[in-house]
Amino acid sequence: MTTIPETPLTHTERARAVLEHIRGIKELIGGFTFAGDPDPRTLNAAKSVPDAFLEEVAVAIEASDHLKRSALVQPDELRDVVGFAMAFAPVAEELGIMHRAVRQTIALRRAVVGKLALQVYEFAKTFGRKTDRQVLMPHLDSMKRVLGKTRPKPAAEPEEPAEGGGNA
Repeated sequence: MTTIPETPLTHTERARAVLEHIRGIKELIGGFTFAGDPDPRTLNAAKSVPDAFLEEVAVAIEASDHLKRSALVQPDELRDVVGFAMAFAPVAEELGIMHRAVRQTIALRRAVVGKLALQVYEFAKTFGRKTDRQVLMPHLDSMKRVLGKTRPKPAAEPEEPAEGGGNA
């Protein structure tokens, strides 16, 4: 029996798999909405009411027939949102931690390789002056350009029309 070796996933394939999982997580969060929908500033006062207040409102609705008939919210809804917030607050925290950690992972990997690439650039400048000048100079010029280490060439100044030869 022959075994076929697994081919490792590319970065893009792994990133797509992670994105697929993240998008699947959204399906598990009931009522999931995106940031800014509606404008968060319009939510500040109402979202900040304490859980104890929501429970007191639920109890008042249950105690009063007048409130029960006029309230646009039911006691079960009030209690459910408290449970939802308590259950999903750690999810939001963990996602924030993951967000920062993924950004840090990207930064660290780029920094390690970027530092090594800058060392190669310094070596190339030394070698370009001494041994491999013809081979390395075009590459050095290109590296210098993409690093932004060259000054832009000044724009040619427009020529002044010769006196007496212009249209009047």
